[in-house]
Amino acid sequence: MISRRVIGNICFHNRFFSSGIFARESSPSSSQPQEIVSQVGDRPSVPKNAIKSSKFSNAYETLSFRDWELERMRVVPTSSAFYGGNPVHDDNMYKLNAMIKKYKDLPTRVIDIKESNLLKFITLAEYKTLANSGARVKVGHHKALVGALSRLRSIQPELMPTEVSNMLKQYSSASGDTSKELQKKVKTLDEFGRANTVGKRKTSVADISMVKGDGQVIVNGRSFIDYFPRETDRLKIAFPFKVVSQEGQYNIFVKAHGGGVSGQAEATMYGIAKALVIFNPLLKSRLRSAGLMTRDSRIVERKKPGKVKARKSPTWVKR
Repeated sequence: MISRRVIGNICFHNRFFSSGIFARESSPSSSQPQEIVSQVGDRPSVPKNAIKSSKFSNAYETLSFRDWELERMRVVPTSSAFYGGNPVHDDNMYKLNAMIKKYKDLPTRVIDIKESNLLKFITLAEYKTLANSGARVKVGHHKALVGALSRLRSIQPELMPTEVSNMLKQYSSASGDTSKELQKKVKTLDEFGRANTVGKRKTSVADISMVKGDGQVIVNGRSFIDYFPRETDRLKIAFPFKVVSQEGQYNIFVKAHGGGVSGQAEATMYGIAKALVIFNPLLKSRLRSAGLMTRDSRIVERKKPGKVKARKSPTWVKR
């Protein structure tokens, strides 16, 4: 029968170690295998309050090893991205993405080429200086920053929050004169609750003052029914209200001059559409789809010399 000795988790057979330290006579104090195994299996008991009472220690530490004063005086970084590769850029992107998520439901617009060329964001070199990170700022970081800023800039100017405007100014590299050109003044109601706009068509100009009311329209001190006897002209004035389904909810005061009656009616129509946007900027997209936010710029073509009219030639006579 082959006997064996167990030390720890290793089993040694006396067949291969018949002499030496594993021999019974050389180790008189050796115990039987089952006794050694039982001793190895016995582990010191873990205190019940060791894990509960110690937050950062292992299972064998107790409250006596805690240094509360050191934990209270430890330095905590102000930025959550302090231990990252580029903490300043990470903080900037976190703020921009949080702002985009906050105002994601606001209506947006398409930025035209002229505005995008005039108002440019900071370059890569300027961003490296601003971030004070040197070579840590890569081209990809700058592209991500510009993409987030472009998304914020696409919000409708009438609905753009103040914090978004301040954020765009912070990362804008445009000069002072150019910035003034791009800062379009958003029209609001005056102290009397009126929306004052100007509409133009051909050579006609209509100054509009619109206020909440019961649907009265006064043109040059007269009722618009008397001033515009043709029904087609009156329908043009009512068309903006029909588009937004707000007939009979405003009182309109018009001062029209220049051109004819038809031109003044269309000028009044465009002015009313602008006034509706002042009352509710969300109506702008609907009015634009109806063609009321861009006036018809067509005018009569002038007569040329040698022509009967603008392009008509005189009748050719053989003799």
